[in-house]
Amino acid sequence: MNKIISLLFAFLSLTAFAQNDWEDQSVIGRNKMPARATSYSFSSEDQALKGDRSQARLLSLNGQWMFHFEADSKIRPMDFYSAEAKVSGWDKIEVPSCWEMKGYGTPIYTNSTYPFPNRPPFITRTNPVGSYFRTFEIPADWDGKQIILHFGGVKSAFYVWVNGQMVGYSEDSCLPAEFDVTEKVQKGKNTVAVQVFRWSDGSYLEDQDHWRMSGIHREVMLLAQPRVALNDFFVRTKFDENLKDALLQIRPVVTMKDSINIEGWTVEAMLYSPTDKPKFAQPLKIDLSKIAYEEYPQRDNVKFALLETKVESPQKWSAELPVLYTLVLTLKDEKGNVLESRSSKIGFRDIRIQDGVFLVNGKPVKLYGVNRHDHSETGGKTVTRDEMLKDVLLMKQYNLNAVRTCHYPNDPYFYDLCDQYGLYVFDEANIETHHASGYLTNQPSWHTAFADRVIRMVERDKNHASIITWSLGNESGTGPNHAAAAGWVKDFDPTRPIHYEGAQGDPNNKDYKAYGSPEFRKNPYLANPDDTWYVDMVSRMYPTIDQLKGLSESPYIKRPIVMCEYAHSMGNSTGNLMEYWNVIHSKKNLMGGFIWDWIDQGIARTDAQGRKWWAYGGDYGDQPNDANFCINGLISPDRTAKGATEECKYVFQPVVISAYDQDKMQFRIRNRFEFRNLNEFDIRWTLTENGKDIGTASLGAFNVLPGESKLFGVDFDLSKCTGEVWLKVSVKLAKDELYAKRGHEIAKQQFLVKEAKPIQQIASKIAVQVFEDSEKNLIVGAKDFKVTFDKTSGYLTKYQFQGKDMLIGQLQPNFWRPITDNDFAAWQVTKNLSDWPLVAASLKLVQMKVLDEGITKLVIANLKSDKGLDMQLSYKVSGDGIVEVNYQAKIGEKLTEPLRIGMSTELSNDLALMNFYGKGPYENYSDRNQAAEVNIYSGKVEDFIYQYVLPQENGNHTEVRWLALKNVTGSGLMVVGKQPLNASVWPYTAENIAKAKHINELEPAGFYTVNIDLGQAGLGGNDTWSWRGIPLPQYHLSKKEYSYGFKLVPFTKVKDVEGLVKVAKK
Repeated sequence: MNKIISLLFAFLSLTAFAQNDWEDQSVIGRNKMPARATSYSFSSEDQALKGDRSQARLLSLNGQWMFHFEADSKIRPMDFYSAEAKVSGWDKIEVPSCWEMKGYGTPIYTNSTYPFPNRPPFITRTNPVGSYFRTFEIPADWDGKQIILHFGGVKSAFYVWVNGQMVGYSEDSCLPAEFDVTEKVQKGKNTVAVQVFRWSDGSYLEDQDHWRMSGIHREVMLLAQPRVALNDFFVRTKFDENLKDALLQIRPVVTMKDSINIEGWTVEAMLYSPTDKPKFAQPLKIDLSKIAYEEYPQRDNVKFALLETKVESPQKWSAELPVLYTLVLTLKDEKGNVLESRSSKIGFRDIRIQDGVFLVNGKPVKLYGVNRHDHSETGGKTVTRDEMLKDVLLMKQYNLNAVRTCHYPNDPYFYDLCDQYGLYVFDEANIETHHASGYLTNQPSWHTAFADRVIRMVERDKNHASIITWSLGNESGTGPNHAAAAGWVKDFDPTRPIHYEGAQGDPNNKDYKAYGSPEFRKNPYLANPDDTWYVDMVSRMYPTIDQLKGLSESPYIKRPIVMCEYAHSMGNSTGNLMEYWNVIHSKKNLMGGFIWDWIDQGIARTDAQGRKWWAYGGDYGDQPNDANFCINGLISPDRTAKGATEECKYVFQPVVISAYDQDKMQFRIRNRFEFRNLNEFDIRWTLTENGKDIGTASLGAFNVLPGESKLFGVDFDLSKCTGEVWLKVSVKLAKDELYAKRGHEIAKQQFLVKEAKPIQQIASKIAVQVFEDSEKNLIVGAKDFKVTFDKTSGYLTKYQFQGKDMLIGQLQPNFWRPITDNDFAAWQVTKNLSDWPLVAASLKLVQMKVLDEGITKLVIANLKSDKGLDMQLSYKVSGDGIVEVNYQAKIGEKLTEPLRIGMSTELSNDLALMNFYGKGPYENYSDRNQAAEVNIYSGKVEDFIYQYVLPQENGNHTEVRWLALKNVTGSGLMVVGKQPLNASVWPYTAENIAKAKHINELEPAGFYTVNIDLGQAGLGGNDTWSWRGIPLPQYHLSKKEYSYGFKLVPFTKVKDVEGLVKVAKK
């Protein structure tokens, strides 16, 4: 009896303490093969050189799979993998995909809160499971080969079976899992089954700020290779001290499936030039036995290079000149027969840090970078190759040169594109424990999971020239698990530095601020003057410009400094970017940084009326969620550019044009390229007068070496010009390049070289009449027009021209804007600015009088608000229909700064065509208008607004000289500024924009809202959650008194730009 009780107790104890694989941090996989560099087995050297993987020993398993979704893992299918008949009634799903994007389960967007209770390693939330099944046939010529089942990425944990037999288990959703299925496949039909768990212990390491989705989200394929195979290889390029010649160093790795006599077998290596010409007279060669049976010493270590040769003066790889060679490795038997060939693109480049400066090929390089999440508006976390290519092309076209793979390894194809097109990459491990902070990196039981994710990333991506830094993850604290992973990387790959922003604070520093101390709490991100030993650069998130400058001048920091995240581009944002870069360019130890982030993570949806909109957190009923905090991109979810994108392009431009002696039309061009001469580009100047081209010329082969500058002059007689003259200097591609066609503009600058001469004013001879002077209205005008004033408010309320209503709503003061994402937190809208939305409505007419000034009428309205605002509006009405509006405002001490100083009104919706002379064509604001050019722009009103995923202030244009709205017949109303204006036109009301949560909630108002402003506050955007997001002081509306003016000018059948200008300047 006692024996039975003991056995029962033992059984219950084992049951109580048994853990599921997906809730056991020590189980990161079962039967997974070691990580290796991405390559494919080809049957010939020629095929390997071409690198077309459709010719490789590869069988894609992408496409339709049978699929079953179960919301609770406890009732998941348990034996479906054993027979095809058991899945006959299942749905079909496309692989790769995220099952939430196919209608199964719920997408969840959360920034840092785990979507389950924080009890690592356990999942105490209901755990959905997706079960997959499909059949396949092995190609006949694969007989006798080793066969590997490859999953590019599965989230978050999965089991796999082949022909009903268990193959293995894997975690880490963003790295490949490979399984040797040689002994499990058969001739004819085979089956593969996969069961995916949405949550696992690995999910505690995958707490990134993005959509939480599930399934087989990257490609699946079968790979074949000989049973003795060139399974892996590591390639380095080591330059001499003059960075002229380089050693090509190769370490092949061979696997042997069987015990085979390999005597006389060899591995050969041939390097091919960028034009596919062999670089060696004979290939490098090594006996296979020296690789397979390499002996390791008791002390020191083996030499890295098993194959090595000197390459004289190779063309170097950089983001500017991404020159790639092709390395072909071939395995041959004792008779010289090719058993397999593999290839890899190789870039000769040198990465080093010297005196605190980050160098590429010996040159200090700045990183004009961006953080990029995998995101597709239709695929979620499944991104197509076309979408990846689009991303890379856009980054290059908008002058970005670096990308951080936040916060996980990307698909291998993305790195291929970065190699090919030229982008510097911070390759980041799939580690973020934001919710748990630094707890897990300090737990020994989690060491294997941390190390595995870093090691497998490095092993897979080690041969990519574009990868200049290994990053150990994001926002996961610091501790021995990170330090151990860093130690492995430093020894394995001494050619690249290590980055990790969480590794802050060096306890050995005398000024170290301990976590939790009062000094630390004052500024936890920047409290410590230096970082721990295992990172090679000091990394910070979202420092202010002054804080960044302070870091660069710290006597403690001897390493380069990078902003791994800055310029939070949520909604209408990315202000004061130029001010950041003025500091970065002035400090050698500032590497630059990575804007947060690349793409708005909106998911495309269509409402019942067929209107497209983009979903964000909470739109699926997902809990927890962080609403639209995933909408931070430089580009929209459909991969179109924004005004912020254009500003980046300008701020990051590699050529700087400045005035040297503007009066003499002399200018300076500075070459910010590190490796290219400006004689490779087409540099041209163009002069415009009032928006019309009057002269242009090319500078020819303008020879300016990297880092140097040169003067040039513009020979043009401006004496006969009476209008405003602008000079534009443009730098364009002189020939097609990989990322853009000839004529693509890479840099530009505009200069006002002559102001317009005053135009003699010819007063109208038509007398202004009073048509009505009642208790309610004052109506004045002449034969062709009438202007109505409300005598109870003092506002102009209606403008009729030739019997048509043009201005149909009151022209009233406006101090507010539909708040941006930055406004809400930075200005603390509900606290500090709460009065301003009500100020305009609280204005009361104190006095209104009408004065005769010859044959014109002058209407003066004095207004006052009990909230502390005094105003005077005056309207001078001329007989030709022109109304001159003058605005004066005095802001009381009790009121805070407004977000806008201006006036708003409503115009008839048949005035749908818009012309303006000011900064454009894209929207711009006081702290984000460097890229916009002063010119004349024409289009529909809707062409000049921007639809932010979460509607907010948009469509503004600065330095507007005049704005015209007209109908299809050419009649309309023009606004002419007495000084440059800010102006915007919306087909919606401001109230609608402010209240709408998605773009399909914007309802055309039946008229156009026209904003005629002296100015707006800047956008800011250092971050979007604190005081740091506020605009810089110079972009505030901080004065207490403001005055400005403009004219309302009617016109008829004016179709050309010159005619509009003449009307405006009348």
